[in-house]
Amino acid sequence: MANCGICLSSFASPVSLPCGHVFCLECIRRTVDSIKSRTTSHFCPTCRAQYSLFTVDPKLIPAYLRPHILPPIRKVFIDDASPSTASGSSTPAPVSPSTCPELGRALAEVNALRQHCAAWRQRAESHAMGNTALLGLARAAKDYALHMRAERDTERSQGVLLKRKLAELMCVAACLLMHVHYTCADDTQ
Repeated sequence: MANCGICLSSFASPVSLPCGHVFCLECIRRTVDSIKSRTTSHFCPTCRAQYSLFTVDPKLIPAYLRPHILPPIRKVFIDDASPSTASGSSTPAPVSPSTCPELGRALAEVNALRQHCAAWRQRAESHAMGNTALLGLARAAKDYALHMRAERDTERSQGVLLKRKLAELMCVAACLLMHVHYTCADDTQ
């Protein structure tokens, strides 16, 4: 028999979370109660998938939608009988795809689905690599833009300083010319 992932013993009142993991009702209750801040959103202890304890009153849901609304924690009924004790024989008789056409179709469908999965996984990986490269390029462009902006600001401040120096020198030159012209005019008289 299967064991609870929290208490590691056989299931006592097993319940299923929306993600499909099964735990003892009391173990999930203790896990939810152990959280200090009271929230309606919790995480599966096994896969960390989020689930909510919020339930909707069935009277508020239209009758045609009620079969589609499931509670977040559902009671599960697990068969205690193992396959060997349920049947009289110790091992079940093997069934070949040639004797059971449905099994052959199912196996063919499983193989086709595996091939589709592999193809889509490969496409997803190549897409992820493209996104990673694009993000690297965007980061490099942003870093270069910041570098260029800093260089522009440095050049601008140096240009302002040079303009001030030029203005000071022009002023000094004008003053010297006026002084020389003044002293030359005084000497001629």
